Amino acid sequence: MKPHDPDALAVVLGTAAQMARRLPPGWDGDRLTSWLIAPNGVKLGRMLWGRGLALEFDLSAARIYRPVPHVWDHSHLGRLAEGFWSLRQGLVLRPRSDSWYRTFPGKLFDPDRAAVAAADHVPLSPSVAAAKRLAAAITTYDGIINARANGKANDATMSKLTLTTVAQAFSSLWRQGGDPAAGTYTNIPGGAVHTRATTGAWRSLINPSGADKKYLLTLGFNSTSAIDWAIFVDLLVACGNINAAIATSQTINSVAQTRQYGSTLGAGVLATFEITTALGTGTGTFSLTSYTDQDGNTANVSDTGTSVASAITGRLIPTGGNGLIPWLGTATGDFGVRSVETFAFSAAHTAGVIALNLAFPLAYLPGIAANIYVERDSTVQIDGLTELDTDGTDIGALTWYLQTNSTTTGSFRAFARSCMG
Repeated sequence: MKPHDPDALAVVLGTAAQMARRLPPGWDGDRLTSWLIAPNGVKLGRMLWGRGLALEFDLSAARIYRPVPHVWDHSHLGRLAEGFWSLRQGLVLRPRSDSWYRTFPGKLFDPDRAAVAAADHVPLSPSVAAAKRLAAAITTYDGIINARANGKANDATMSKLTLTTVAQAFSSLWRQGGDPAAGTYTNIPGGAVHTRATTGAWRSLINPSGADKKYLLTLGFNSTSAIDWAIFVDLLVACGNINAAIATSQTINSVAQTRQYGSTLGAGVLATFEITTALGTGTGTFSLTSYTDQDGNTANVSDTGTSVASAITGRLIPTGGNGLIPWLGTATGDFGVRSVETFAFSAAHTAGVIALNLAFPLAYLPGIAANIYVERDSTVQIDGLTELDTDGTDIGALTWYLQTNSTTTGSFRAFARSCMG
């Protein structure tokens, strides 16, 4: 079973809690509730009308370690209810429905209601609230508005010079001049971790501060040449100086990634290669002859990729699917690459050098035509807010892969809105 995404679950729970609070105050009035049920039929909790969401489990059991507004742990509410009962010694218990009511002369005392009312003011334990891997700090559109209105907005532009390309093929803007400046690659073995601090990364998108997270809200681009597809990526690790002219194993031993987007380190991270010195004649075939997958399993072998004779610099390989697929396929069952240990061309070129990119795709944007601005609003998309993960300080080395409709990217410009919270 694929592990769940705790941040995505936190968003769902927070949304359900907000919906419950907007209902008439039926919980305080007549204990009205509605079940919140997962797609697989599992009961997640009860939506308490006018109050919030009472869970059937603890947030920590779902790897959510930060309080979600108006979402209450099973254990947390239980402790509060028990505490209220302990204040009422000698009261008479009588069952009603699926809860307990306590009576004393002239009044009906309901510790369940009292516990829910108190939960709005009694925080979770400090050890839970201080956990490193936090749930999504912004869970509603109101949270976005609030963050941006309170000094946590960060809107940024970038502009890259024209890059010579091949029509219908993907190219990378990482080493192209402009703003940000051209990036470079560190040679194998090892390569280097890339972050916002790395030359070539989109630095005008700043790091979050304190306990805040960073969210990409909208992302758009235009170009003086037509772009068929634009892929916005976080370049986690890159390794340069891989020789395309030899057909023997080359040691890569890529350094460890420092940011995690999926359920495990490397989940969703894909491999591609940028040509840094033009390839010679001959059609190349190559593969990762040993890589570590998202679960830490070693000695995996990737699919075989292909490259074309005399391919120019900046172009991405493999070139499968008529140039439509820049990613190298992984072994059956794998969905991410943590690291690459060895690589080999089984059919080499007469010349050329390439660089391994281990990147996480953050957004795919289809183009329309030259000089037309295209924008994606992640706040209204099915996948919700796009979080930009950090290594504890820095967000990623954000850059673009472009599939062009002609022999140039044109002058490429991009714009992003973001916030912290």
